[in-house]
Amino acid sequence: MIAARALGLDAGPMSGFDAERINQDFFHGTDWQVNLLINLGYGDATKLHDRLPRPDFEEACRFA
Repeated sequence: MIAARALGLDAGPMSGFDAERINQDFFHGTDWQVNLLINLGYGDATKLHDRLPRPDFEEACRFA
């Protein structure tokens, strides 16, 4: 994903897919199995949501 993003592509992991079907369709007869899918493409920046607020470091971390 880092390499794809470095080339200007948007990339993101996908879960909830039918792994058995992917293995059957793409890896039949091999020892390979799908772990995750990565979507690639050029997204529409006008449809992105703003990042949610994050706590400050001092609020989120404590040293004993």
